[in-house]
Amino acid sequence: MVAALVVSALSPHLAARRCLVLGAPRMRIPQLALSHRALAGGSTHPLRGAGQFPLRATSDISEVDIITTRDLQRAAKRLNVELREEVSGPWYQMKLFSDGREVGKTSGWAQPWGIMHLETIEVRRFTGYWVQKEGYGDQTAENEGEEKKTKYADVSKIARWFGLLLAVSIACWNRERSPFRCKEAHLLAIKDEEKQHKRLVRYYRGLGFQTLREPEDLTIPDQIFWGGEGTLMSVTEDDFMRRWAPVVRELGGTMMRKPKPAA
Repeated sequence: MVAALVVSALSPHLAARRCLVLGAPRMRIPQLALSHRALAGGSTHPLRGAGQFPLRATSDISEVDIITTRDLQRAAKRLNVELREEVSGPWYQMKLFSDGREVGKTSGWAQPWGIMHLETIEVRRFTGYWVQKEGYGDQTAENEGEEKKTKYADVSKIARWFGLLLAVSIACWNRERSPFRCKEAHLLAIKDEEKQHKRLVRYYRGLGFQTLREPEDLTIPDQIFWGGEGTLMSVTEDDFMRRWAPVVRELGGTMMRKPKPAA
């Protein structure tokens, strides 16, 4: 009952409770900017760089393993997408746009006991990002089939990058701007259908999440709290940062060298 009341108080958006990662058809790569929208004030303005936010020095990991908003800006710019952040107290929602079209979103809230509740991470099916290569219509059937395989592989890779940007945006908000700094994040890979559930679990493991409870181990309070059945998963802030800091910086075209140990 207490958990249900806390959830009700923190998020009026519990209807969107699915965690989905979907593919995407053809798209093309344009240009990017990051913006921040504060729901309380109802205003939209460019998101400031990480250097303008004082980092909270409460982590055991080194600076080289920390992803900042500036790192995220650079990576998003290289992928030519726009990331918009909506915040109201401990509740957040980040949306990813390409040429004004929403291509993904994530939402959830920070809990005062130090666990981030991830409600959704979605990368949607959309059009307008890819364009056909020149001369594609003149290819033979064999070459066309090979071209399609390559395109679908590229789409899958881009979709993973988009999902990563959304997940990293939560980590940056948690570290730099959240009212409650969370050391751990939890999510439920929803089990509405077996094949999709396995796909979700595999995707979240790829992001670094570990299984806390299998679907059959969920208690009734768990199911009420999360709004359904599924695999409960978690990742620590430090592990996530260490895993993805070099990848995000490589996407952004910058790399940081770890300091050499003293002789």
